[in-house]
Amino acid sequence: MNKLLFYLFCFTFLLSCRDKTTDFVIVNNSDYDIIPVHNGVSLYVDSIYDYHPEIQSKSEYKRIINVGCIQSHSSKSIDRWNDMMSDYFKDDTLYIGIFSRLDFDTLSLSDFKKKYPIKHEFKVTLQDMIDMEWTLVYPPE
Repeated sequence: MNKLLFYLFCFTFLLSCRDKTTDFVIVNNSDYDIIPVHNGVSLYVDSIYDYHPEIQSKSEYKRIINVGCIQSHSSKSIDRWNDMMSDYFKDDTLYIGIFSRLDFDTLSLSDFKKKYPIKHEFKVTLQDMIDMEWTLVYPPE
């Protein structure tokens, strides 16, 4: 029985020491709700349109908002840094774009494509995130 407990303890300890996904925080200091999106190449790609409510069902858009939207004067912990920096990114640069939720909710898809209402684009590396203590602040100071 003592051996079993010892092995269970060792296994638990090893699991707790494994490389975990690094959390980072996006702070929204603006007066409107924002939706951050990311890409490893550029934010000026068609995939951003996949977030638009004309593309998504109502339930899927509601899920996107619940998961991704950061309310005004609040912050959200994002626990997917390692996932976002996975093998499909060519280097360690991540582009994080900030869009207003209001633009998604009010602009038609065609107007959204024409205006592409990005509020700010962060271009960060792993070292940038370490230097900023894993926190991005919008709008930047």
